[in-house]
Amino acid sequence: MTYGTLYNDFAVLFKDKNVQLEKLIHDANVDTSDGMHIMFSFVVAPFVYILLEDNDTVNLKKAFDYFEKMAKSTSSDITEVLEFTVLENLASGDYDNYNKFKKFMGKITLECCKNVERFLDFTDELL
Repeated sequence: MTYGTLYNDFAVLFKDKNVQLEKLIHDANVDTSDGMHIMFSFVVAPFVYILLEDNDTVNLKKAFDYFEKMAKSTSSDITEVLEFTVLENLASGDYDNYNKFKKFMGKITLECCKNVERFLDFTDELL
């Protein structure tokens, strides 16, 4: 896993969802040259919300398995995309959805969530 190919590696997992990903890219007017934080903020995070809305548990599992691989990376560039872009985006939304997402997270991703929750100053009663 390398920082520069994070989005492309993610998109390859969802060849059957290419139309949705391309629409998100088009609507946000972004591309991989804008950087991984942009791609994961404007394309990947909204895509994960779409999967949740569609109750697409198979692809949610696939997405969160990829996030778990990101969480295990020794590259701070990669883990920062996960924590500061993906997880922060998911945690900043609806609490019920955030808790639904947590059901798909692996052990290391859940640990990363704790860092995000501290940063966002969550209280136990909200989670």
